[in-house]
Amino acid sequence: MKCYLNSVNLGFKSSISDKEIDDLKKTPQYFSDCYIMCTLETLSHTDNGRKILKKQIEHDDKDESLINCYLYKPDGLREKYQIPTNTIVDGYEKLYNAQKNEIVRSIDISVGEYEKRYKAKPWICRITDDFKTYTFENCIPSHFMKIFTGKEPTVNIAEMDFNIDLSSRRDEVMALFERMDKDKKHSLVIGTGLKGLEGRHWHVYILEDVDLKNNTIKVKNKRGNVEKNMDIETAINTFKYIVGYFDKDLE
Repeated sequence: MKCYLNSVNLGFKSSISDKEIDDLKKTPQYFSDCYIMCTLETLSHTDNGRKILKKQIEHDDKDESLINCYLYKPDGLREKYQIPTNTIVDGYEKLYNAQKNEIVRSIDISVGEYEKRYKAKPWICRITDDFKTYTFENCIPSHFMKIFTGKEPTVNIAEMDFNIDLSSRRDEVMALFERMDKDKKHSLVIGTGLKGLEGRHWHVYILEDVDLKNNTIKVKNKRGNVEKNMDIETAINTFKYIVGYFDKDLE
């Protein structure tokens, strides 16, 4: 079966539920879609992020077997992708076999079809498309954040810079950590580059919390849903970039 593109339905919408949003926290990663999965989960941490999840993902009001996902096109217009839950979309057999969360699976397929249509992700991310199973794999968080929320991330420290780690941006990082320590309403991700964490290079993690009193940050790896506390100095010398929003940025 194919997925279908449609104009935006302005009628009744059956948004995904709070339980479905909360279930994102325990859904594991199987493909190279860490940037998608981390973004979805970190958006669930704030009120405005949850509103966006409900706005951009809904159950079809006419066919309960369809999930409608919305993404913003390069021209800024919103586009709907209808993804079936009761049959397999052609070409996505491995995804259906591995990823049982219908919300994550539907977003993955939507992004895959979006990239086939628009080839919108940065060229450096498209290089690996011929070596990956799906076009939704391997991209930078800011790209998905923009096409999903319709807003450019308001926090972007060194995502596309030619840096090895965050040590050259220490002042900027510490200013962000100080803000995070006071304002816990944020949706942020943190990623590795050439320097890996536990063998994972170019991998995205959820930046869950900062505790300046104890000089630590908490990150979450969607591969296994494992949380990890790190001292700030180690984090600065390990990770390459930080991207995302504070809650008020998503109003």
